[in-house]
Amino acid sequence: MKMFRERDPMPLGIGAIVIVVLVVTLVLNINTVIAVFGRHYSAVISEAAGLKQGDPVEVSGLKVGRISSVKLGGRGVVVDFSITNGSIKLGDQTTASIEVVTVLGAKALVLKSAGGGTLHGQIPLSRTTSPYDVTDALSQLTTETGKIDVNQVASALNVVSSTLDGATPELRSAITGIGRLSETLGSRDATLEALLAHANTFSQVLADRSGDMTALVKDGNLLFAELLKRRQDISTLLSNVSSMSAQLSALVDQNQGIVGPALAQLHGVVATLQANKSNLDKSLKGLSVYATGLGEVVASGPFFTAYLQNLLPGNLIPPVITLPRASAAGAGR
Repeated sequence: MKMFRERDPMPLGIGAIVIVVLVVTLVLNINTVIAVFGRHYSAVISEAAGLKQGDPVEVSGLKVGRISSVKLGGRGVVVDFSITNGSIKLGDQTTASIEVVTVLGAKALVLKSAGGGTLHGQIPLSRTTSPYDVTDALSQLTTETGKIDVNQVASALNVVSSTLDGATPELRSAITGIGRLSETLGSRDATLEALLAHANTFSQVLADRSGDMTALVKDGNLLFAELLKRRQDISTLLSNVSSMSAQLSALVDQNQGIVGPALAQLHGVVATLQANKSNLDKSLKGLSVYATGLGEVVASGPFFTAYLQNLLPGNLIPPVITLPRASAAGAGR
């Protein structure tokens, strides 16, 4: 294979030029190329209303195709268009209208699908509308002007003229007042300029403090958010306290028969203890002495001596010892 530098540049240049020309031609005729692959329809409209080749075709606000051509027909303007969106289904009673789709006045052909069948061929003039019709407008103007009652208009103008003649002094006074107002405003020109200057200074101060105002508003929002949170917490606390008080009231009501006697018995026990307070004190004092002595006796060694009163002497009661039989026989031997 030959290297790229060794090849003849003439065929390469011609091929590149041909490719560029084909790409430019394709870009300049992109609408025609797109229309070739779409479904073709036409519509008869009484007035073109500025619609031209390349304008969009819309269905429910979506662009689904382009205008192929706009030409004169037998009863109006024949608009040929193509639909490139395969998901659009047009019924056999589909209507078409020319509408303005942008602020700058761009036009589009808007389709509204209707009918149960499928659209084939041309949409007739009876199912198309244009934004305005010069012939209809002129005919309506002639009809409306013909309905005007000239005598009534003349009578109305005479009434206006006589009214103005009768109100001439008042009109003169009103005009004079307006003139004085303008003179007053003119004489206060310097004051108005100073007021506007102060207003400008005030607006400048506000502009310089915009950061502080923004921070203040943010802090205020945080404060309000925290207050709202605290209000919610307080509302929850009050709700819980109300619920607890209701439960305590119900508990007291349910156990009133049990709590009352228990409190009465408790009062009796307390009264008994208070009545025997001195006896309890003496018992506690004697018990402390006894506990102290008992501790000293027990702590003297591995044994202790106890003295029990009101018992018979030990020598008066002989011990009774019973031996087992085996032991008794051994002893006899």
